[in-house]
Amino acid sequence: MITPNFEYPALYMSANEASARAQRGFLWIARSEYALLLLISISISFQEKSPNNKNIISTLLLILAGIFVYKVFKKRDQDWYRCRALAESIKTSTWRFCMRAHPYEDADNIEVPKSIFRNMLRQLLASNQTVAQDLDADSSEQCTESMLYVRRLDLDSRINFYIKNRIDDQRKWYAKKSASNKKSLKIWIVITIGVYILAFISLHAGELYFNYIFKLFDPLIVLATSVLGWIQMKRHGELAASYNLAAHEIGIIKGMSADIKTENQFSDFVNEAELAFSREHTQWIARKDAN
Repeated sequence: MITPNFEYPALYMSANEASARAQRGFLWIARSEYALLLLISISISFQEKSPNNKNIISTLLLILAGIFVYKVFKKRDQDWYRCRALAESIKTSTWRFCMRAHPYEDADNIEVPKSIFRNMLRQLLASNQTVAQDLDADSSEQCTESMLYVRRLDLDSRINFYIKNRIDDQRKWYAKKSASNKKSLKIWIVITIGVYILAFISLHAGELYFNYIFKLFDPLIVLATSVLGWIQMKRHGELAASYNLAAHEIGIIKGMSADIKTENQFSDFVNEAELAFSREHTQWIARKDAN
Protein backbone atom coordinates (compact mmCIF):
# COMPACT_ATOMS: atom_id res chain seq x y z
CA MET A 1 0.00 0.00 0.00
CA ILE A 2 0.93 3.67 -0.41
CA THR A 3 2.64 5.09 2.66
CA PRO A 4 0.17 7.09 4.81
CA ASN A 5 2.01 10.34 4.08
CA PHE A 6 1.70 10.02 0.29
CA GLU A 7 -0.94 12.38 -1.07
CA TYR A 8 -2.33 12.47 -4.59
CA PRO A 9 -3.35 15.74 -6.29
CA ALA A 10 -6.60 17.37 -5.16
CA LEU A 11 -8.14 16.75 -8.59
CA TYR A 12 -7.52 13.01 -8.22
CA MET A 13 -9.17 12.94 -4.81
CA SER A 14 -12.23 14.73 -6.20
CA ALA A 15 -12.49 12.47 -9.26
CA ASN A 16 -11.97 9.34 -7.16
CA GLU A 17 -14.75 10.31 -4.74
CA ALA A 18 -17.06 11.34 -7.59
CA SER A 19 -16.52 7.96 -9.24
CA ALA A 20 -17.31 6.08 -6.03
CA ARG A 21 -20.39 8.24 -5.46
CA ALA A 22 -21.67 7.65 -9.00
CA GLN A 23 -21.01 3.91 -8.70
CA ARG A 24 -23.02 3.72 -5.48
CA GLY A 25 -25.86 5.64 -7.11
CA PHE A 26 -25.89 3.45 -10.20
CA LEU A 27 -25.92 0.20 -8.22
CA TRP A 28 -28.62 1.57 -5.90
CA ILE A 29 -30.82 2.31 -8.92
CA ALA A 30 -30.30 -1.22 -10.31
CA ARG A 31 -31.11 -2.86 -6.97
CA SER A 32 -34.18 -0.68 -6.55
CA GLU A 33 -35.51 -1.61 -9.99
CA TYR A 34 -35.08 -5.33 -9.37
CA ALA A 35 -36.65 -5.08 -5.91
CA LEU A 36 -39.67 -3.14 -7.21
CA LEU A 37 -40.23 -5.60 -10.06
CA LEU A 38 -40.19 -8.45 -7.55
CA LEU A 39 -42.63 -6.64 -5.25
CA ILE A 40 -44.97 -5.94 -8.17
CA SER A 41 -44.88 -9.60 -9.19
CA ILE A 42 -45.63 -10.73 -5.63
CA SER A 43 -48.49 -8.22 -5.36
CA ILE A 44 -50.01 -9.44 -8.62
CA SER A 45 -49.76 -13.09 -7.55
CA PHE A 46 -51.69 -12.39 -4.33
CA GLN A 47 -53.90 -9.63 -5.72
CA GLU A 48 -57.21 -11.30 -4.80
CA LYS A 49 -56.18 -11.55 -1.13
CA SER A 50 -56.18 -7.80 -0.57
CA PRO A 51 -58.51 -5.17 -2.02
CA ASN A 52 -55.70 -2.60 -1.77
CA ASN A 53 -53.29 -4.54 -3.94
CA LYS A 54 -54.25 -2.65 -7.10
CA ASN A 55 -53.38 0.65 -5.43
CA ILE A 56 -50.12 -0.81 -4.14
CA ILE A 57 -49.21 -2.10 -7.61
CA SER A 58 -50.05 1.29 -9.17
CA THR A 59 -47.86 3.07 -6.64
CA LEU A 60 -44.96 0.69 -7.22
CA LEU A 61 -45.29 1.16 -10.99
CA LEU A 62 -45.17 4.94 -10.61
CA ILE A 63 -42.08 4.70 -8.43
CA LEU A 64 -40.46 2.33 -10.95
CA ALA A 65 -41.25 4.74 -13.79
CA GLY A 66 -39.76 7.61 -11.80
CA ILE A 67 -36.56 5.68 -11.17
CA PHE A 68 -36.33 4.81 -14.87
CA VAL A 69 -36.68 8.46 -15.90
CA TYR A 70 -34.04 9.44 -13.32
CA LYS A 71 -31.69 6.75 -14.66
CA VAL A 72 -32.13 7.87 -18.26
CA PHE A 73 -31.45 11.54 -17.55
CA LYS A 74 -28.76 11.26 -14.85
CA LYS A 75 -26.74 8.45 -16.50
CA ARG A 76 -24.89 7.61 -13.31
CA ASP A 77 -23.11 4.72 -15.02
CA GLN A 78 -21.49 7.09 -17.53
CA ASP A 79 -20.49 9.46 -14.72
CA TRP A 80 -18.95 6.49 -12.91
CA TYR A 81 -16.85 5.41 -15.89
CA ARG A 82 -15.74 8.91 -16.86
CA CYS A 83 -14.77 9.95 -13.33
CA ARG A 84 -12.91 6.67 -12.90
CA ALA A 85 -11.05 7.23 -16.18
CA LEU A 86 -10.18 10.78 -15.11
CA ALA A 87 -8.93 9.60 -11.71
CA GLU A 88 -6.78 6.86 -13.24
CA SER A 89 -5.30 9.26 -15.80
CA ILE A 90 -4.30 11.62 -13.00
CA LYS A 91 -2.86 8.76 -10.95
CA THR A 92 -0.64 7.49 -13.75
CA SER A 93 0.63 11.01 -14.48
CA THR A 94 1.29 11.51 -10.77
CA TRP A 95 3.51 8.46 -10.67
CA ARG A 96 5.35 9.54 -13.80
CA PHE A 97 5.97 12.94 -12.19
CA CYS A 98 7.20 11.43 -8.91
CA MET A 99 9.53 9.03 -10.73
CA ARG A 100 10.88 11.76 -13.07
CA ALA A 101 9.65 9.77 -16.06
CA HIS A 102 8.86 11.35 -19.43
CA PRO A 103 7.57 14.03 -19.84
CA TYR A 104 8.55 15.05 -16.29
CA GLU A 105 12.32 14.51 -16.50
CA ASP A 106 14.89 16.42 -14.47
CA ALA A 107 15.23 20.13 -15.17
CA ASP A 108 17.36 22.96 -13.84
CA ASN A 109 14.29 24.32 -12.06
CA ILE A 110 11.62 22.17 -10.40
CA GLU A 111 9.02 24.65 -11.62
CA VAL A 112 9.47 23.29 -15.16
CA PRO A 113 8.14 19.76 -14.52
CA LYS A 114 5.58 21.19 -12.07
CA SER A 115 4.30 23.47 -14.83
CA ILE A 116 4.09 20.54 -17.25
CA PHE A 117 2.18 18.57 -14.62
CA ARG A 118 -0.27 21.41 -13.97
CA ASN A 119 -0.86 21.82 -17.70
CA MET A 120 -1.58 18.11 -17.94
CA LEU A 121 -4.18 18.41 -15.17
CA ARG A 122 -5.71 21.40 -16.94
CA GLN A 123 -5.97 19.45 -20.20
CA LEU A 124 -7.52 16.44 -18.47
CA LEU A 125 -10.08 18.65 -16.76
CA ALA A 126 -10.88 20.43 -20.03
CA SER A 127 -11.43 17.12 -21.84
CA ASN A 128 -13.73 15.91 -19.05
CA GLN A 129 -16.03 18.91 -18.70
CA THR A 130 -19.08 16.62 -18.71
CA VAL A 131 -18.20 15.41 -15.21
CA ALA A 132 -16.96 18.74 -13.87
CA GLN A 133 -20.23 19.30 -11.99
CA ASP A 134 -19.66 16.04 -10.08
CA LEU A 135 -16.26 17.10 -8.74
CA ASP A 136 -16.03 18.59 -5.28
CA ALA A 137 -13.97 21.72 -4.72
CA ASP A 138 -10.78 20.94 -2.83
CA SER A 139 -8.40 23.45 -1.27
CA SER A 140 -5.46 21.02 -1.09
CA GLU A 141 -2.48 21.20 -3.44
CA GLN A 142 -2.34 19.68 -6.91
CA CYS A 143 1.40 19.09 -6.63
CA THR A 144 1.65 17.83 -3.04
CA GLU A 145 4.64 17.93 -0.74
CA SER A 146 4.78 14.13 -0.59
CA MET A 147 4.97 13.98 -4.39
CA LEU A 148 7.91 16.39 -4.35
CA TYR A 149 9.55 14.44 -1.53
CA VAL A 150 9.41 11.19 -3.51
CA ARG A 151 10.64 12.97 -6.64
CA ARG A 152 13.73 14.20 -4.75
CA LEU A 153 14.78 10.65 -3.79
CA ASP A 154 17.82 9.14 -5.49
CA LEU A 155 17.40 6.65 -8.33
CA ASP A 156 17.65 3.47 -6.23
CA SER A 157 15.23 4.81 -3.63
CA ARG A 158 12.73 5.80 -6.30
CA ILE A 159 13.01 2.37 -7.94
CA ASN A 160 12.34 0.63 -4.63
CA PHE A 161 9.50 3.00 -3.80
CA TYR A 162 7.87 2.47 -7.19
CA ILE A 163 8.19 -1.31 -7.04
CA LYS A 164 6.73 -1.51 -3.54
CA ASN A 165 4.04 1.15 -3.69
CA ARG A 166 2.95 0.96 -7.32
CA ILE A 167 3.94 -2.30 -9.00
CA ASP A 168 3.36 -4.63 -6.05
CA ASP A 169 0.30 -2.72 -4.90
CA GLN A 170 -1.34 -2.93 -8.32
CA ARG A 171 -0.43 -6.57 -8.74
CA LYS A 172 -2.00 -7.46 -5.38
CA TRP A 173 -5.08 -5.41 -6.20
CA TYR A 174 -5.63 -7.14 -9.53
CA ALA A 175 -5.04 -10.60 -8.03
CA LYS A 176 -7.44 -9.86 -5.17
CA LYS A 177 -10.13 -8.53 -7.49
CA SER A 178 -9.74 -11.51 -9.80
CA ALA A 179 -10.22 -13.96 -6.93
CA SER A 180 -13.14 -11.91 -5.59
CA ASN A 181 -14.93 -11.92 -8.94
CA LYS A 182 -14.39 -15.66 -9.37
CA LYS A 183 -15.93 -16.25 -5.95
CA SER A 184 -18.85 -13.91 -6.65
CA LEU A 185 -19.55 -15.62 -9.98
CA LYS A 186 -19.72 -19.03 -8.29
CA ILE A 187 -22.08 -17.68 -5.61
CA TRP A 188 -24.44 -16.14 -8.16
CA ILE A 189 -24.43 -19.31 -10.26
CA VAL A 190 -25.51 -21.31 -7.20
CA ILE A 191 -28.20 -18.73 -6.42
CA THR A 192 -29.50 -18.86 -10.00
CA ILE A 193 -29.70 -22.64 -9.99
CA GLY A 194 -31.45 -22.52 -6.61
CA VAL A 195 -34.07 -20.05 -7.89
CA TYR A 196 -34.70 -22.26 -10.95
CA ILE A 197 -35.20 -25.28 -8.71
CA LEU A 198 -37.65 -23.35 -6.53
CA ALA A 199 -39.50 -22.17 -9.64
CA PHE A 200 -39.78 -25.79 -10.86
CA ILE A 201 -41.14 -26.87 -7.48
CA SER A 202 -43.58 -23.96 -7.46
CA LEU A 203 -44.81 -24.76 -10.97
CA HIS A 204 -45.83 -28.28 -9.91
CA ALA A 205 -47.06 -27.32 -6.44
CA GLY A 206 -50.61 -26.83 -7.73
CA GLU A 207 -50.83 -30.52 -8.57
CA LEU A 208 -50.23 -31.23 -4.88
CA TYR A 209 -52.76 -28.54 -3.86
CA PHE A 210 -50.08 -26.24 -2.44
CA ASN A 211 -51.71 -23.24 -4.06
CA TYR A 212 -49.77 -20.64 -2.10
CA ILE A 213 -46.48 -22.10 -3.27
CA PHE A 214 -47.83 -22.25 -6.82
CA LYS A 215 -48.49 -18.50 -6.68
CA LEU A 216 -44.78 -17.91 -6.14
CA PHE A 217 -43.92 -19.12 -9.65
CA ASP A 218 -44.19 -15.71 -11.34
CA PRO A 219 -42.19 -13.89 -8.62
CA LEU A 220 -39.51 -16.57 -8.81
CA ILE A 221 -39.24 -16.11 -12.57
CA VAL A 222 -38.88 -12.35 -12.03
CA LEU A 223 -36.25 -13.05 -9.38
CA ALA A 224 -34.35 -15.37 -11.76
CA THR A 225 -34.45 -12.71 -14.47
CA SER A 226 -33.19 -10.09 -12.03
CA VAL A 227 -30.32 -12.32 -10.91
CA LEU A 228 -29.32 -12.95 -14.53
CA GLY A 229 -29.47 -9.20 -15.22
CA TRP A 230 -27.28 -8.52 -12.18
CA ILE A 231 -24.72 -11.14 -13.29
CA GLN A 232 -24.61 -9.64 -16.77
CA MET A 233 -24.21 -6.12 -15.38
CA LYS A 234 -21.43 -7.04 -12.94
CA ARG A 235 -19.60 -9.27 -15.48
CA HIS A 236 -17.78 -11.24 -12.82
CA GLY A 237 -16.42 -13.80 -15.28
CA GLU A 238 -15.03 -11.23 -17.69
CA LEU A 239 -13.53 -9.16 -14.90
CA ALA A 240 -11.94 -12.19 -13.25
CA ALA A 241 -10.16 -13.09 -16.49
CA SER A 242 -9.19 -9.48 -17.23
CA TYR A 243 -7.79 -8.82 -13.75
CA ASN A 244 -5.94 -12.14 -13.70
CA LEU A 245 -4.29 -11.33 -17.03
CA ALA A 246 -3.31 -7.87 -15.77
CA ALA A 247 -1.78 -9.34 -12.61
CA HIS A 248 0.40 -11.70 -14.67
CA GLU A 249 1.44 -8.89 -17.02
CA ILE A 250 2.47 -6.74 -14.06
CA GLY A 251 4.53 -9.66 -12.72
CA ILE A 252 6.40 -9.83 -16.03
CA ILE A 253 6.98 -6.06 -16.02
CA LYS A 254 8.30 -6.19 -12.45
CA GLY A 255 11.03 -8.62 -13.52
CA MET A 256 12.35 -6.00 -15.93
CA SER A 257 13.26 -3.71 -13.04
CA ALA A 258 16.41 -5.74 -12.33
CA ASP A 259 18.01 -4.32 -15.50
CA ILE A 260 17.52 -0.65 -14.61
CA LYS A 261 20.81 1.24 -14.27
CA THR A 262 20.11 4.77 -15.49
CA GLU A 263 17.44 7.46 -15.25
CA ASN A 264 16.49 6.95 -18.90
CA GLN A 265 16.01 3.22 -18.38
CA PHE A 266 13.87 3.89 -15.33
CA SER A 267 11.81 6.43 -17.25
CA ASP A 268 11.12 3.87 -19.98
CA PHE A 269 10.28 1.25 -17.35
CA VAL A 270 7.80 3.52 -15.55
CA ASN A 271 6.10 4.57 -18.76
CA GLU A 272 5.75 0.96 -19.89
CA ALA A 273 4.29 -0.06 -16.54
CA GLU A 274 1.87 2.88 -16.46
CA LEU A 275 0.84 2.12 -20.03
CA ALA A 276 -0.03 -1.43 -18.97
CA PHE A 277 -2.12 -0.14 -16.05
CA SER A 278 -3.97 2.39 -18.18
CA ARG A 279 -4.46 -0.06 -21.07
CA GLU A 280 -6.32 -2.56 -18.90
CA HIS A 281 -8.46 0.17 -17.42
CA THR A 282 -9.28 2.00 -20.66
CA GLN A 283 -10.17 -1.29 -22.38
CA TRP A 284 -12.69 -2.03 -19.62
CA ILE A 285 -14.08 1.52 -19.85
CA ALA A 286 -14.43 1.10 -23.63
CA ARG A 287 -16.34 -2.15 -23.16
CA LYS A 288 -18.64 -0.41 -20.67
CA ASP A 289 -19.24 2.55 -23.01
CA ALA A 290 -20.01 0.19 -25.90
CA ASN A 291 -22.89 -1.19 -23.88
